Amino acid sequence: MTRWAAPPHGCAPILTLLLLFNADLAVSRRPEPYYGRLIGRLTQYAHGIRGTVYAVDESTVFVRGFAYDGTGPDAYFWVGDTPQPSPEGTLVPYPEDYASRDPPVLTAHTNSDILLRLPAGKRLRDIKWISVWCRRFTVNFGDVFINPGLEPPRPRVLPEFKRLAHGLRSGNVSVLDAKTFYIPNLHYDGAGPDAYFWVGNGTEPNPFGTKVPNEMGSLHPLRGYQGEDIEIQLPGKLTAYDVDWLAVWCVEYRHNFGHVYLPKDLDVPPALGQTKITVSIEPKISQESQGSLTWRVYDD
Repeated sequence: MTRWAAPPHGCAPILTLLLLFNADLAVSRRPEPYYGRLIGRLTQYAHGIRGTVYAVDESTVFVRGFAYDGTGPDAYFWVGDTPQPSPEGTLVPYPEDYASRDPPVLTAHTNSDILLRLPAGKRLRDIKWISVWCRRFTVNFGDVFINPGLEPPRPRVLPEFKRLAHGLRSGNVSVLDAKTFYIPNLHYDGAGPDAYFWVGNGTEPNPFGTKVPNEMGSLHPLRGYQGEDIEIQLPGKLTAYDVDWLAVWCVEYRHNFGHVYLPKDLDVPPALGQTKITVSIEPKISQESQGSLTWRVYDD
């Protein structure tokens, strides 16, 4: 029989720390790919309907691997709150940004990934089912029912930036989805020579982070901000689940101007393209600067 031997002196604390570190990683990381909260598979009744449906957030669903033969004369995505799919439902246009006056009839799909945004005012809690429905013949081609207890992922509100240097301050930062941060009422004097939005790991911001493009998608050093509301998105495959903090960091002087921590129990919507940063720039009179012009960035 092999006898267990105690680890050498000093190894046990290190082993314990490694186990705790790995446990933290397991809690804070989402499995990839992540599409949101599973609703279920579409049940097929006609026309080769197939797909797996996820709740992205309270007003958006994702249909992975959608299939439909396209031969129905008047078929649409359709939602409602009746016990079974019926003509009393509501049409969900796809694609959302159609150019014609009327929503287009569904065309054929073989293995499409589809993002559906519920009509204005509708939330998943307001509906009982999602269907592919033919209006002309009032026929249900396929459906999936929504569990009444379903809790979709939601944006997470964080504290404001910690105020350390260069007048950096903000309102409460929000994680809108796995890649998008909303920073309201951002103030920064713009005097840092090599400052960027910066994300990384560890107990404090450090030089081993990653630059995050500004609200215009640029990686130029940050300009000054005077009370603007902006959104920024993490680059590449990086997600909010991969980082411990968001900071404004000066690369040249390795100086942290301020930061906010991300919690380990983050449960935000996946980033599937539902959060669109469309910026329009309008001049705004800043009260703090007593009449000087600043620019405000708005989300559409």
